[in-house]
Amino acid sequence: MISDASIGLSARELRPLVEAEQVQLSVQQLRRLLLPLILADAFVTWVAWQVGLQTIAPVWFAAMVVAHTARWVYLLRIGEPGRVAPATWLSRSAAALAVLAVLRSAMVLMIFTRPISEYHYVLTMISFGSAVGAISPVAGHLRSYVGWSSIVGGALCVGWIARGTLEGAAIATLLLMLFVVLTFYVRDQGRTLVQLVSLSESLRRERDRAEKASEAKTRFFAAASHDLRQPLTALSYNAATVQELARLSGDEMLDRVGQGIRRALSESSSLLDSLLEVSKLDAGAVRAEERDVDVMKLLGRIAESFTPIANAAGLELRCLGGHHKGLWVRTDLALLRRIIQNLLGNAIKFTHDGHVSIEAFADDRTGKDCVCIRVSDTGPGIPHELQEHVFEEFYQVGNPERNRSRGLGLGLAIVRRIAGLLKISVALTSQPGQGAVFELRMPRIPAPRGAGAELLPDGSETAPGSARRRVLFIDDEPEIRESLTALLSTLGWEVRSASDQQEAEEIHEAGFAPDVLLIDFRLRDNASGLDAWKALKRRGCAAPGLMITGETEPRRIAAAREAGITVLYKPVDGAQLLQAMGRALGSTGVPRSNDAAAIQDSAPPSF
Repeated sequence: MISDASIGLSARELRPLVEAEQVQLSVQQLRRLLLPLILADAFVTWVAWQVGLQTIAPVWFAAMVVAHTARWVYLLRIGEPGRVAPATWLSRSAAALAVLAVLRSAMVLMIFTRPISEYHYVLTMISFGSAVGAISPVAGHLRSYVGWSSIVGGALCVGWIARGTLEGAAIATLLLMLFVVLTFYVRDQGRTLVQLVSLSESLRRERDRAEKASEAKTRFFAAASHDLRQPLTALSYNAATVQELARLSGDEMLDRVGQGIRRALSESSSLLDSLLEVSKLDAGAVRAEERDVDVMKLLGRIAESFTPIANAAGLELRCLGGHHKGLWVRTDLALLRRIIQNLLGNAIKFTHDGHVSIEAFADDRTGKDCVCIRVSDTGPGIPHELQEHVFEEFYQVGNPERNRSRGLGLGLAIVRRIAGLLKISVALTSQPGQGAVFELRMPRIPAPRGAGAELLPDGSETAPGSARRRVLFIDDEPEIRESLTALLSTLGWEVRSASDQQEAEEIHEAGFAPDVLLIDFRLRDNASGLDAWKALKRRGCAAPGLMITGETEPRRIAAAREAGITVLYKPVDGAQLLQAMGRALGSTGVPRSNDAAAIQDSAPPSF
């Protein structure tokens, strides 16, 4: 029976699962049945008393109460998780039920030795009612039910047939047919349970396979991202050095070459960053840090950074809703900014003429006081049948040739993931030829006292001044050490580089006191840059640290975050690195470093 009903599972795999479910259902019903069973036997005792069995009836009732109670206590005790195997529980339950059936049938046969009266019909009704009531606690376990019903039903049928009348034979035949119908019902109930358990187990396995596939994808992205970022990082430092040498020498051709290399690196870095972001969101490595956010102020800052991009594309960027005051929400500012940046970047990318708008307003259409942020465009629009697909990974409307200048198709996939993390509603309205409108809705909060909550830094800090600074750089890749040393030396920094923790400690012990520490996360021989950073701190090095890594594995990312140092992901542009170093030098405490901040780019992204 099990193999026929199973869905993709063998009978051997399915049987213990079905038996465990049967035990669970039987135990649930058994907890409720002690009193009803005793009352049913009390009625049988009353019938026996009425037909003249006054001596045996009380003794029989006492025996039934003891048997019911002992069965109830015993089966509940061994029904606790881990006590006995489900198959053992079902076998012992069937045996106990058979004992009760023998005791019941003995009284039935004794009652039928008395002259027929209306009490025999009452007994038949009680016994058949008990047979119907026994269906639920056996939970489709056919052997248990057949054992009980065949004994009790058989006694009833024998009792009526023994009367030797046509009426008795007719009642016996009807009872036999009814007991057969009930038996088939229990069989069908068991088959249905098998199918449900099989389907549930198949779905669970599919879910497990999907989770494992997602984990494998995350690990692949992490490994691929790390390996690709290593050579790009060295190339980015060399490109920055080329541009600095071009500036010093006044060589315009060399400057154009440097700019071309940096543009290509910026595009490659953007694609890698989008893969990193999806990997982190899927792995649950991003944690939201809520704060009060002035929505209009945030939109104003974002519009300022995107206006040059829109103008360069021949578009007008409109920031509407400036008259709305007091539009505050409580959310993670960096992640909300990221959502809006992705939506706005997509709108500009796919709109060829006209305008792109971003606005915010109060919205109470659903009966709740909300803030709605709307990003709209005059682009080609999205057909209704494709609107759900645009939120999928790597999906792009109208880009079958996979033009990399249009990104990887991860922007809206990231929007959906972050929106889910922040519990923000995202809606898309679009018609072909009529542009697209994306709306974000989130609960509105009262403006905080003073209304002076500040936005996050926008990445516009200047590079360090001309004063000569010291930097200690730890990386196990010789090419990266050489290229970064050349860049920083060209810019006037005093640089020392080390390949591992021991070499870095020796440099520090020799008297080199760095102003900034630059540390790669993954060093050779499975060593961690975090360990090197902590060791230098123990030796009295007070310099702020920047962790430069191509690592995207969630647990390692979490470890870097918990260390409390700023994290930069490879490939790091030379100008970006200098800005980060400048912020580290100018900070009065430990630089802020969390995944929400790491997701936010200082420049508008391109996905």
